[in-house]
Parts: sequence; C-alpha cells; structure tokens
Amino acid sequence: MEGAWRVRGVRGATTVHENSRAAVREAVVELVRALMAHNQLVPEDMVMVMFTCTPDLDSCFPSQMVREELSWEHVPFLDLAHLGVQGSLKRCIRVIIQVNTPKLQAQMQPVYLRGARGLRPDLLGTTGGTLC
Repeated sequence: MEGAWRVRGVRGATTVHENSRAAVREAVVELVRALMAHNQLVPEDMVMVMFTCTPDLDSCFPSQMVREELSWEHVPFLDLAHLGVQGSLKRCIRVIIQVNTPKLQAQMQPVYLRGARGLRPDLLGTTGGTLC
C-alpha cells in the first residue's frame, strides 16, 4: 500500500578502472550520490547498506569511502566479497541500500554506472532506473 512506510531495497552497481583507493572512492561516491538523487534518499531513513566487490578489488572497503566522503556515521554498513564467477564483470562494486520509505518497491530506481550498465537491463526498463 502506497503511503505506508516500509523497508525497501534499491540496487546499484559501478566499475572502476583500477584497484586503488582513489578509483574506488570516486566510483562509490558517484554511485551512492546517484542513488540518493534518483530515489530521494536521506541517511536518516537508511536501515543498512551492503556493498560487494569482485575479488580483484581489495584496496579498501567501499563503506569506508562513503563514511569519509559523505560523513554517514550512523548508517550500518557491510562490505562483502562477490562471487568470482568465470566470465563475470571485473572490477565491479555492487550495492543494495535498505531504506524506510513510503514508496512502493516498484518505484525504487536502480542505478547502474560505467561498465555495470548492462548488468540488469530488465530492471531499468520497468522501474525507470538509470544508466549513466
């Protein structure tokens, strides 16, 4: 039911050109800011944020970059390793943000940036998600 506050999830992903703190910081902050803008998210409504990185990214924790850059001191984060499936996208960072919102799940807009644009084209056509 629209209007009732519920926990919803919104997905996003991006890629980096190299395994460095600077590259991860730039990509993760860009992704999180895009998700916030497209979904009108504020940290106070966030339940938790989970990042996954492909095995070839080990220079830093994505959550640390968000805490430092956006000062999200009270948002719970979890950084996880993504499965290293043969032939899958390399240097990829994925995120799911769980948020309290009056929006319906179908109204949540995923954001896929850079080399991750092709990960979920099925979602982008139905939810108004964003490819950048």
